[in-house]
Amino acid sequence: MFVQLKCTSCGQAFDHDSSSGETFAECPHCNHANALPAAAEPPKPTVLHNAPNLVGTRPCPSCKAPLDREAILCVNCGFNLQTRKKTSGAKPNFGLLLAIGLILVLMVGGIIYLLQPADTPPPPVFTLEPAKVTTLAAPSQPAASAEAVTAPAEPTPAPAIEAPPAPPPKPTAEELAAQKAVEEEAAFRAKKAQAEQNLRLQLASREPPYQLNDAVELRRKNGVVVRGTFSGYGGTGPDRVILLATPTGEIGIPLNQLDPPSRRRVDPEYREAFIQHVLSTRTP
Repeated sequence: MFVQLKCTSCGQAFDHDSSSGETFAECPHCNHANALPAAAEPPKPTVLHNAPNLVGTRPCPSCKAPLDREAILCVNCGFNLQTRKKTSGAKPNFGLLLAIGLILVLMVGGIIYLLQPADTPPPPVFTLEPAKVTTLAAPSQPAASAEAVTAPAEPTPAPAIEAPPAPPPKPTAEELAAQKAVEEEAAFRAKKAQAEQNLRLQLASREPPYQLNDAVELRRKNGVVVRGTFSGYGGTGPDRVILLATPTGEIGIPLNQLDPPSRRRVDPEYREAFIQHVLSTRTP
């Protein structure tokens, strides 16, 4: 590339090839070496950081991270494009976190302590006392002969083995029959006693015996009913009568003239005989 220079010596203008790389240009008129001026540096490009680019974003003024054109806050550094300030995050309260952690540790330790079984009592401590050593003087004995020392001991006889006891003899048929008869007799007596108790309870409920001074109502065998107050007995044996006080005076009724239900209520002997008769006829 040719540039036009002016010789500093003769003042004549001449053309010089600047692409030769030489630092001096020789004047063709007077042969004077003219120093070439320093090449001007190309202008540096100007970068507009806040200028929008072709994709619809703009750089953050603080960290140069790409932001949307409508963004207000930079998510990378926290710079607020409206207030032109950074939003600083809240610093963690380490003292509060330490206190919460300590409380949790104490709670967990207390729960573990409560869930553990009760401590077993410590084992007893035994104190061993030193044993008292008593020195006894050995009695003087004559020296044993060599034969007595070397004589072998006699063997101990083995204990005799006792024979097992013989089993008891089996009962005979007569003994079995007698035992069975005893058991049957006991069962019969128990059953008869239970039947007698039940019969006496039923009779006491259905036909309770009359007592002295009770108002009674007795029926004769012929169906005649006699009423009065029971005042006692008279006579003996078959001629025994029951005495009743009536409005017209005291009367006596032979016991053997009463029907069975009425007689059982005023004649204890007849009542007992009736009970034994029923037991002997109805008890198997």
